[in-house]
Amino acid sequence: MDGLVQSVVYDTSSPANIYSATVMQKVDGDQKIVMIASKKDMITLESKIIDDKVETSIVELNFSNIPSNAEIISIHCINRCKEFDDFVFGITYALIVEDEEPETAETYLNLYSGFPGSSLEAIMENCKTLKLDFVPFQLNHAIYMSELQKNGMWLLSGSDKKIHAYKIEEQEILEQKVEEYFIEFEDTKDSIVLCFGTKSLSDYKKRLSYYGCETGYSMLAIVDSGKNQILHCFLERYESPITVMQLFNIHKKTVDIDNILSAVKDDSIPDCDTVDEKEQVCLLVGSAVESAVVYMNVLKNDLRNAITLTDSNRHQAIVCALITDVNFDSKNEILLGTYGNYILNYVYENNNWVEQQQFDMRDSVYTICYLDIAGEGVNDVVVMSERGIHILKHEPNYIVEVLKNRLKL
Repeated sequence: MDGLVQSVVYDTSSPANIYSATVMQKVDGDQKIVMIASKKDMITLESKIIDDKVETSIVELNFSNIPSNAEIISIHCINRCKEFDDFVFGITYALIVEDEEPETAETYLNLYSGFPGSSLEAIMENCKTLKLDFVPFQLNHAIYMSELQKNGMWLLSGSDKKIHAYKIEEQEILEQKVEEYFIEFEDTKDSIVLCFGTKSLSDYKKRLSYYGCETGYSMLAIVDSGKNQILHCFLERYESPITVMQLFNIHKKTVDIDNILSAVKDDSIPDCDTVDEKEQVCLLVGSAVESAVVYMNVLKNDLRNAITLTDSNRHQAIVCALITDVNFDSKNEILLGTYGNYILNYVYENNNWVEQQQFDMRDSVYTICYLDIAGEGVNDVVVMSERGIHILKHEPNYIVEVLKNRLKL
């Protein structure tokens, strides 16, 4: 996190949670973040040039079919197409009735979509709703193969200790049998799944899937996507709930003077649903009590080569994580958000993960994202904490030095 300074803090009326943010990845490379700002309010961040300065402000979003007594739980969005923007949003919420037990609250899943190229305003008005019979947790999506075609599915973990699968058919949200599409999510060890996800290999013929449970179970599976068949499955048991799991490559593609022409010809927008099997594929696992662990090169070593992120549990529970290149060295770093108010930054050096910095947010950290809010060509770190929204920006002088080194000036 070298060269990062906190530039803006927006107070929100109530704390966020770990499922409070999603990023719209547009086909032209632009990004927009959508966040749960309070129990019932949705917002985004927009930037304008005022008096030759970039000013970022909060813009409220009015998603339809969310009652006034709703408490929003989780949000996720996907872009259904690689050639043009075709976004779908999913939002889960509970209806809170005064003097009634929270466990008895009605819960719902809303899916919002439009036509290719639809504005966010148009998407927010086109809603389909499904009543749930459990309390929802993480909302996510995954890609499965059917007759050599890639298809998307909504996945949702719940208080009933299952991962549910949904898709829209004939203008309705219909639940599917998860084992018919994602066999690896059929058995969740009779536990509530707090975090889960999938990443396909570059040809989409195989996928890596994972989940982490309230009881401390974590699972990693290698699956034949076409046959929906588990090839290998690995389980670990921790002493506390699994709060964070992410698959990632160590190296990140960057542009410099030697490859700038080829980079322009390549598809510069990364495929967020895949990992590159030609590089090391690693798995980060974080829990509520123990130090986080990175399992190195899981395609070759399974879960046998583990590196502990030393002292990563010293600021109470690990709540969230961001894996990206924030210091522009073409290698991904690990940023851990903790309940004890700190963001911890780990870098990969000499075959080990080493803590480089810590950043005091003064409030519990629930979500960390990395995107270009202002359209200036440089990403910002956006943090949702117990107090509100924090924006950490790179110092201009630091960016200038990075550019000089890249262009060999």
